[in-house]
Amino acid sequence: MAKGPIHLPVHSLEHSPERGRARKSWPLAVIGLLATAAVLTSFPTSVTQLTSNATSSFFEGDLSVKKGLCEQAEPFLPSGYNVTKIWEEKDVIIKRLQEAIRIPTQMYDEMGPVDEDPRWKIFAEFHDFLERTFPNVYEHAKVTKTDWALVYEIDGTDSSLKPLMLTAHQDVVPVLPDTVGQWTHDPFSGEYDGTSIHGRGSSDTKSSLIAVMSALEHLFGTTDFKPRRPIILAFGSDEERGGQVGAPAIAKFLLEKYGKNSMSLLIDEGNGLVETWGQQFATPAVAEKGHVDIGITVSTLGGHSSVPPTHTAIGLISLLIAQLEAHPHQPTISEKSPIYEFMTCAATFAESMPAKLKKVVIKAGKGDKKAWKQLPLEIINTGMEGSSHGPGQGDPLRSLLTTTQAVDIINGGLKVNALPESVKAIINHRINVLSNHLELQERIETLLLPIVKTYNLTLNGFDGTTVFSGSPSSKVDLNLAFGYFTDPAPHSPVTLDDPAWNVLAGTSRGVWASRKEVSKDGSVVELEKGKDLVMAPFMSTGNTDTRRYLDLTPNIYRYRYTPMEGSAGAHTINEYSNANDLIEFTRFYQAIILNMDQSKDVA
Repeated sequence: MAKGPIHLPVHSLEHSPERGRARKSWPLAVIGLLATAAVLTSFPTSVTQLTSNATSSFFEGDLSVKKGLCEQAEPFLPSGYNVTKIWEEKDVIIKRLQEAIRIPTQMYDEMGPVDEDPRWKIFAEFHDFLERTFPNVYEHAKVTKTDWALVYEIDGTDSSLKPLMLTAHQDVVPVLPDTVGQWTHDPFSGEYDGTSIHGRGSSDTKSSLIAVMSALEHLFGTTDFKPRRPIILAFGSDEERGGQVGAPAIAKFLLEKYGKNSMSLLIDEGNGLVETWGQQFATPAVAEKGHVDIGITVSTLGGHSSVPPTHTAIGLISLLIAQLEAHPHQPTISEKSPIYEFMTCAATFAESMPAKLKKVVIKAGKGDKKAWKQLPLEIINTGMEGSSHGPGQGDPLRSLLTTTQAVDIINGGLKVNALPESVKAIINHRINVLSNHLELQERIETLLLPIVKTYNLTLNGFDGTTVFSGSPSSKVDLNLAFGYFTDPAPHSPVTLDDPAWNVLAGTSRGVWASRKEVSKDGSVVELEKGKDLVMAPFMSTGNTDTRRYLDLTPNIYRYRYTPMEGSAGAHTINEYSNANDLIEFTRFYQAIILNMDQSKDVA
């Protein structure tokens, strides 16, 4: 195995060209954001090819927007197989997730090299679990292990078709020992209470991994399914620390073997289904904010604490942090923001959307400059039904419309009677989609200048040059805390003239219109307006392993076909995932695999 992290480029120059050093009067970071007819006992070797027949649904409202943005694909499911049969394995799938949770694949920021740090070895147990649990998948797939990441290659009968790529990650955020007592269920018990499966990774994102694998295991085990289109499964090993090893190793492997733009469609973790303003929306994240961890180190002379200066190094770094927190990034939006795109779809389909917000959205769509200025705060102040935030967190809508900054780590001081000589803080930033890391760095340097001047500190910038020359014995150094950054990802296609989006949208709407609550036999039924599922572009506040896969396909969708209210606790206590949602999630994966396999339009 390779020694330590692989620092592959996190984007290609084609996707995110260098925009040069930002001007002194930086622009504040801009926009961000928040079946079929017959049940067969076996799948036919030669399946009748299905054309999606996507059609434009009604597009209502007085909106001056691109007409194609909110047009809805015709709901459809695979021909020749009823994906609702997966419900027969509900108990089996639940037990799989329970067992996956019981293997504590915790990922820490300071992990050592993959072949040296013993904490990586837990992944060997997880790999053994997967091989034992999914024998049919392992029989049909070529499995490659690289830096504890996993790649499954399932050949198709038509080598001219681009593979479908489905991804998840094996690792989970650690459970802090001091918080174990706050969990209502042991975090690694995988307890099932008859409604939900509890434990670390139940929602983020072992449920995705189990759903993908279960969908294929069932197909291979109960039918003679022979895919036309190749299928790639890719499960990263350290997504929860920024994907420094696993996803880069996967990207390197796939790019060397298949080349650029070689995948037809990529689905990873992300947003799910949300009911707001009287309408159910599917909200795949079609763009992703950038990510950079900024390190601030304050170095001063030491000495006995009985004769302290006015501010110790800890006091000085506190002033610097307070300066940044006193100047948060302002919420902004533009026509290119997925959040604006979602709002146009909501204005089109959601009858209960607040009238004032809808009016501002429509006016902005017509080019009203005042409306554009009002829109960010109107979105935040209005809020969004169905959205929520965890304890201790801020407003998710505000976060989607800004570059966020979170001071997460601070270290300094060794002894209570000795002045600290070096103190370091790490500030996590999620960069607004129309900004970049260079603009962020320039902004930080500019904001800190008044403080360093006031206290006569030398400020060394991100490129190593001196921004301000103060005392040679008291200095502030800025850097990238972990040596890498990710600029915002490009926007994925979201109109019906893109075949891959068409299949994703039509499949989602088909699964929704064939669920048990509305369909007796698993076929698609016609739903009245307001009861159907509307596909609408959206965005996540966080980042995923897809930042490493940008060269593999433009059709990247960070999307979980699960109701967002059905799970909670990711990255905090009491994580859980609804069991019925898990089965529907598996049914969705079966449907997307088969629909992509049958599509005549997707390359």
